[in-house]
Amino acid sequence: MAMALRWLRQLPPLLHNSSSGLVRPPLRVPLRHTALMLNGCRQCVVHQTMLTRHLATKKAKAKGKGQTQARVNINAALVEDIVSLGEVNGEMQAVVEALQEEFGKNLTIRTSPGALDHITVTTKDGKFPLNQLGQISLKSPQLIIVNMASFPENTAAAIKAIRESGMNLNPEVDGIIIRVPVPKVTREHRESLAKHARQLTNKAKDSLRKVRSNAVNQVKKAKSTVSEDTIKLVEKQIQQMADDTAAEMDKLLAGKTKELLG
Repeated sequence: MAMALRWLRQLPPLLHNSSSGLVRPPLRVPLRHTALMLNGCRQCVVHQTMLTRHLATKKAKAKGKGQTQARVNINAALVEDIVSLGEVNGEMQAVVEALQEEFGKNLTIRTSPGALDHITVTTKDGKFPLNQLGQISLKSPQLIIVNMASFPENTAAAIKAIRESGMNLNPEVDGIIIRVPVPKVTREHRESLAKHARQLTNKAKDSLRKVRSNAVNQVKKAKSTVSEDTIKLVEKQIQQMADDTAAEMDKLLAGKTKELLG
């Protein structure tokens, strides 16, 4: 009986009066249930964390929908064993430089002797630039002369190369002299050059896609030695480089089109 009274005196009052009314005291948990409660709390924390991450991911996706994806910037030295990003970038830039060269040689409304330099002539001894086979001079703004005295046997091949150059030229031959009348710069001719510029750009983009595909295929070969996340990150970097290069080509095309159409 005495023991029971001591226990009763240690118990806090279940209810007490206050200005705010009746208040329940905090619940005291027996020690034997502590481990069970802690374990349950851990599970709650895990579930809560998983739920929070899930909701955060959904929120981030919803927020990022329709927006530009974050850019990646991989240290090339860290992935040298997988792929050389420097070499890939060099190959992509080579495609851009080739397009610039095509624009400069094939798409011009200004008459000059150098306008025919790039034309490649196919002979029985191989392929040669026209300016290595004949002497090119500008007779007037509307006429270019090609003197084939050094290699007269290649005159017919030179005429064929000029006609098939895509420059809308119709050469005339007089012995070893090739006369190339330069057409007037009409609106139709300007539009034809602008169309040719788009065709050259699309062809360059095809070459760019080949560079990207070759690089991605090389990366995929490393799947057995590196993580899937690393593979995806490197592939994203390569795609980003290709997108940047394509945008550079579009900028070149826009500038050339503006120049041609006036």
